[in-house]
Amino acid sequence: MSNPYDLVVFDWEGTIADTLGIILHVVATEANLLGFGDFDPHLARKFVDLGLVQALKKTYPHLTESQHQHLLQAVQLAMHSRSSDVCLMPGVRELIHQLHEAEINLAVATNKGHQSLFRALQAAGLDKLFKVTRSAGQVPAKPCPQMLEEIIEEYGVTPATTLMIGDSLSDMEMAKSIQVTAIGIDIYHQQEEAVLKAAGAVAVFDDYKQVADYLNLSKRR
Repeated sequence: MSNPYDLVVFDWEGTIADTLGIILHVVATEANLLGFGDFDPHLARKFVDLGLVQALKKTYPHLTESQHQHLLQAVQLAMHSRSSDVCLMPGVRELIHQLHEAEINLAVATNKGHQSLFRALQAAGLDKLFKVTRSAGQVPAKPCPQMLEEIIEEYGVTPATTLMIGDSLSDMEMAKSIQVTAIGIDIYHQQEEAVLKAAGAVAVFDDYKQVADYLNLSKRR
């Protein structure tokens, strides 16, 4: 079966950009420099919803309050100095290039600010591939569908030939509201598959190779 999509629209945070991955890398680096022991990123991801302070305490329960404060300050300082760094989700760069090679239009629809998105795309070397983007500030934030509607109109395609890829309920709800097919991406199993599907996802994947297979891209290579 051929690929039915003329346009694939990505969310940014948690879909293309692994912002959490940068934070965890910084935590691991700073903890190692301070001699606080090994760091388990998979364990840490389970505590991210608690916020950085509580996540550090859960991940390093053996540290004293003073040591926790020292680690927190070191992580915050390091994050400030690396504010322009971009870490991509595993496998997403390969998928983006496969889509480009298949001559499928690409876009980003995100609640991230326009200028910070532009800088991030440049830093990741993806700015030439994503010629159309919409961000909060330019248009109302998700799940309002305006950003997706404007992208579809700019490319001159239809909702029926557009695919939305995202990691959040707002991505699914936005797409569903204008009858755009949406698939969920959950690389680190932070969401419940059933919840994303209930919000409108036709499928949820934890590996971008699975997305390539779903889009019949693997057979092209």
